[in-house]
Amino acid sequence: MNSLQPDIDVLIANGDVERLISALYHDDYLIRKEAAFGLKKVGDKRAVEHLINSLLYKNWHKDYTILTGVRENSAEALGMIGDESAIDALIQALEEDPDEEVRWKAAWALGEIGNIQATEALIKALKDNDWTVRRHAANALGMIGDEDAVEPIIKALDDRDWHVRKYAAVALGKMKDERAIPILLEALDDDDADVRWKTGSALVKMGEMVVPSVVTVFQTGSWRVRGRAAEILGRVGDERAVPVLIQSLTHGRSFEKHRHVRGKAAEALGIIGNPDALEILLKTFHEDEYKYVQDKAEEAINKIRKTAKKREILTYDNGEISFNYPSEWDLMDTPDPKKIVKGYYANSAINLSLNRQADVEEISSEEFAEMLRNVLSIQNSTIISEDMFARDGMDIYQVVAENNEVVSTDILAVSYKKLGLLYYLWFAGDPEVLKHAEEGIQLMLDTFHIY
Repeated sequence: MNSLQPDIDVLIANGDVERLISALYHDDYLIRKEAAFGLKKVGDKRAVEHLINSLLYKNWHKDYTILTGVRENSAEALGMIGDESAIDALIQALEEDPDEEVRWKAAWALGEIGNIQATEALIKALKDNDWTVRRHAANALGMIGDEDAVEPIIKALDDRDWHVRKYAAVALGKMKDERAIPILLEALDDDDADVRWKTGSALVKMGEMVVPSVVTVFQTGSWRVRGRAAEILGRVGDERAVPVLIQSLTHGRSFEKHRHVRGKAAEALGIIGNPDALEILLKTFHEDEYKYVQDKAEEAINKIRKTAKKREILTYDNGEISFNYPSEWDLMDTPDPKKIVKGYYANSAINLSLNRQADVEEISSEEFAEMLRNVLSIQNSTIISEDMFARDGMDIYQVVAENNEVVSTDILAVSYKKLGLLYYLWFAGDPEVLKHAEEGIQLMLDTFHIY
């Protein structure tokens, strides 16, 4: 140990891993905390052994509250680095550390590493006394995807805390196991609105396998659940839902009596886009007694008609890059040399920025990916998935995240690096609208080219 006061900010800026490691053993425990934070930012595997040492709780730590912060930052750093040699230590921290902040960050880190070796410990953590630990354990199990965790996560959907129920639903959506469908359908009637929304999103992520069960709930559930079921059927977009949605708007035995559900059924038909629905939608627009239902029918009619028209494809080309995009997007150049284009979709329900960085020969795609992860972490966004691959001489990194700080927002960031030039697209907006725009966004990503 030593008494010199290192400038942690400078060490981080210089990527000085060796001196940051040295600072982990400093006499000043605040320096240790800052060093662990710095190693989280730098993310170098050389630090793993030392971060494991600073992570593990010792009895004398109880006399120094600041060491809790050292352990917290060490757990996060190990998660960011993602080295599997840290799994045992993180499991020990999850099971034994007296501080709930350290335990939940250990759970988070195990999810980031993604090895099934952590499954048993995370399942046990679903019964932790602290809801933050239970929440992150559920989310981590979803990221790992071990089918042995499905039943314990299903039980977590009955947790007394809504945060835990919400992330249990998110986890089950990621795992796409049919065993979860019945309990997720029950959770559509949860007391908490955020749980209900995430449950619906989870069922949507599970895709076409949920359609028969959701159709049944659409026909038999309470009016609130029927409305949510209609939303799910629309967002899944499976044509098998079209006949039952049409029947709900057709006078007869299957006619839907509640105006909210009729409106949601009309909306779903517009999203699915099958022209067979136009006749009943026109009838609903002209004859339904409620303006809400009429408006939803009109919106659906316009969507179907617009989809039926041949979509115009435009090209953006500034001489350095090019990509195609649908005419529904409004793109405009900016005077900013770094954020060169702004874009909007559906009255700004989705915002797009195209960003440029030059002279980045020394920055690898992995390092830039780490920068984006840090940005998302600072925003309190949760990473859902990541992918890294190469195409046409470009290194490409793609990350999907969600943020629920104020309103539910999905984020898609995709970077393209070629030699010393790096561009990245950043999409952020309403989750449902992003799903609608998915085809056009994919067109942009598939045609993006650096000359």
